[in-house]
Parts: sequence; structure tokens; C-alpha cells
Amino acid sequence: MLKPVVVPMIKPAERQAAPTEDANNVFRVMHGFYGNLFLSKFATGDVTADGGDGGVASARTIWAHGLRDFDLSTVKTALARVMDAHPEFPPTLPQFVQLCKACAPRPVYRDTLPPPKPNPDIAKKARERLEAIKAGMAAIAQPDGLAPLKRAIADAVRCAGGDEGATLARMDRMFPRAPV
Repeated sequence: MLKPVVVPMIKPAERQAAPTEDANNVFRVMHGFYGNLFLSKFATGDVTADGGDGGVASARTIWAHGLRDFDLSTVKTALARVMDAHPEFPPTLPQFVQLCKACAPRPVYRDTLPPPKPNPDIAKKARERLEAIKAGMAAIAQPDGLAPLKRAIADAVRCAGGDEGATLARMDRMFPRAPV
């Protein structure tokens, strides 16, 4: 025979506000998912004043206390994942708390870190590279803007085994130089 378990009462001054409505909703959803398999885990047969089972009412209180650290959206996300994580049997409170922890948004510590210090060497190198790119662009900008393109096409023809001179002559006929 099992011995009765004595649970010390929590004094009203120590009691924290537990989301009892959230726990009631969790119990409704779990009952919908798993049927009486979920509620029978807690049923004791003791009838409360409102006609419910005393063990289920006690379990709801414990679950409300266990879920007090999670907001409603986290609990809803965990409920959405419970069918994948526990397809055959309903989860226990510790298992459901682990699901809630996995679904909880991660804290961001970006605001607590000091801003990065600028590195003058990197900035100097970037400015030098930008000036080199600008100088290269200025060399390409000629009165006949197609000349570099024509040279690139002729080079491609030469690499492919063709006659680059004939290709340049043909492109000069197709795209004559613009008057300056």
C-alpha cells in the first residue's frame, strides 16, 4: 500500500502570482490531444467542492507554478510542438517545461556590450582600395566607351581559337567611334 504524501502548504506571503488560466488552457489542450490518458495521470477520485477531481485540481496548481516563468506565446508554441515531441504519451511537467524553455525567445545581449572601437588601419586600407578602384574606373572612361568591351570580346575570341583582328575590324564596322 502507498503512503500518503504530505505537502507543506505555501504561506500566502510567499505565494507568487501563478498563471492559473494558462495552466487551465494547457490542461484543456492536453486533454484534447491525449484524452483521459492525460487527466488520469492526476485523478485521485477525491471530489472537490466544485465537483472536479482533487488530484487534477492540485496538478493544475502545480503546473501553473511550473509555467509561471513563461509567457503565453511561449506556452502556445510549446503546445504546438508537443504532438511531435510526445506522439504516444502526454508529457510530464518537467518535459513540458523543457519544451517551453526550447521555445522561449533567446535573450539578446547586444545592448550590454560596448560598441566596437574603429580600427584606423582597416579604414586606411579601405580608403586606399577605394581610390585604386576610382583610378581604374577613370582609366576605362574614354571618349569611346566601347573600346574596353571590344578588346574583351576580341580577347575572348582569341582564347577560343578565333581571329581577334578580324573580330575587332568587324566590331569597328558595327560600332563606329562616336565623334568627340
